[in-house]
Amino acid sequence: MTAKCAAGHDSVELDYCSVCGAPMPSRAVGAQAPPVTSGASGACPACGEPRASLDARFCEVCRYDFVKAAPARARAIATPANVPVPAPVPATARRWELVLTIDPSLDDEPDPGVPPPPDPERIFAVEIPELLVGRRDDKQNIRPAVPLNDPGASRRHAKFLLNADGTVSLQDLASMNGTKLNGADVVSGSVRPLKEGDEVTLGRWTRIRLRARP
Repeated sequence: MTAKCAAGHDSVELDYCSVCGAPMPSRAVGAQAPPVTSGASGACPACGEPRASLDARFCEVCRYDFVKAAPARARAIATPANVPVPAPVPATARRWELVLTIDPSLDDEPDPGVPPPPDPERIFAVEIPELLVGRRDDKQNIRPAVPLNDPGASRRHAKFLLNADGTVSLQDLASMNGTKLNGADVVSGSVRPLKEGDEVTLGRWTRIRLRARP
């Protein structure tokens, strides 16, 4: 079974497009919400997702603001004209790795109830054509190659692409809160080439730097 996403792709998934990563119409902010279930922590009036706790300000799925009683601001989706197709990487190509660190100074919405995790530096080798970056969700079978413990990150937030010539690119997957490359916003859905030392910031406190492996 397939469905059309906002960009016209045939997606085999019904929550996020399996081609460009854009939210499917049934998941979009402002879509008709499923019946709200009762419970101690309530549910999001926009999408029906159970509220994580009474202290949680934002919905984990659609980022509805429980404090302001306002839906998240939808972000425009720009579909790239030519998305590079991953291909086998030559054995002589330069090897890369991603260095993930937690940077509390990036958090512009500090919440004492949800402090940044004391994670040490984590390193991920770029050895496969695509590395999904986002929050893990076993219920939806979303298991990113670069899992994030960051409430501001989407489940399918971005991808690092290993190209046929051994270079690395970044693709934003129409994430709710966006992605930045060296401090500048990345156009939603676009693909950007990377060079050694480039830094990607996303979510509330996640920083990822590309560096060559020794």
